[in-house]
Amino acid sequence: MRKNILILSVITVLLLMIIGCTKDDITNDIDNTETKRVGFELLEIVSLTEILVWINDEQLSQEEFDSIKLPTNWRKNEPREGEPDSATFSRSPDATQDGVFTKEVHFGYQWLFNAQVVQQNVPLPGNVNGLLIGNYIAKYHQVQFKAGRTLYILISPESEEFVRISRDANRTTDTPIIPDTWQIEERIISEDLTLDLPNPTLNIRAQNNQDSFQGPVSF
Repeated sequence: MRKNILILSVITVLLLMIIGCTKDDITNDIDNTETKRVGFELLEIVSLTEILVWINDEQLSQEEFDSIKLPTNWRKNEPREGEPDSATFSRSPDATQDGVFTKEVHFGYQWLFNAQVVQQNVPLPGNVNGLLIGNYIAKYHQVQFKAGRTLYILISPESEEFVRISRDANRTTDTPIIPDTWQIEERIISEDLTLDLPNPTLNIRAQNNQDSFQGPVSF
C-alpha cells in the first residue's frame, strides 16, 4: 500500500512538470482574434514512460472542464492560450499516415489523441537552478504566424532556437524567468511564416509562469 502511494506521488510530481503542448493551440486554421484561444487537455498515465495527451474535440467551457472527475491514472493540464495565428495536427502520434486521428469519448466528452510524452525532465544546458523544464513530445504539429507578428524566441547557450507556442491561461506573470546563459529575443516577421515542429518536439517551459517554447526551429 505504501509503495502504491509513493508511485502515485512520484507520478503527480512528474505531471506537474509536463508539457504544453501539445494542444497548446489545436486550432485548425482558425483566425487569430482579440479573444485568446484556450484549449483543454487530459493526460492519461499509461506508465511513467508513456503519457498520452488528449485534447478536447468538442467545445468545452472552463466550468465543464473543471467539473470532470478523474481516476488516479488521469490528470488535467492547465488551460493553454495558443500563440500562433493558426495550427494543424496532421495525424495522431501512433498513426501511419496523415489525416488519421484517434478519437475517443472520455468522461462524457469527445477527445482527440494528438501528442505523447516520450521523455521527461530532459537535461538542459546551464539550467542548474531548474528554471526551465524540458520534455520531448511526439506529435505532428505545424504552426503558422502572420506577417507583422512578434515572435518570442528562447535561445539556448548552443544557439538553438525555440519559438513560444503557448502560455498558461491562468498565469500570474507575463515574464518568464530563465537562466543567465539563455536569452529571449523578440523577432518581428515581415512575411507569413509556417513552421513544422520537429517530431519529437523539445518542449521547454519556464518554471515560474509555464510559458511553452518548442523546437528547435530554423528561420
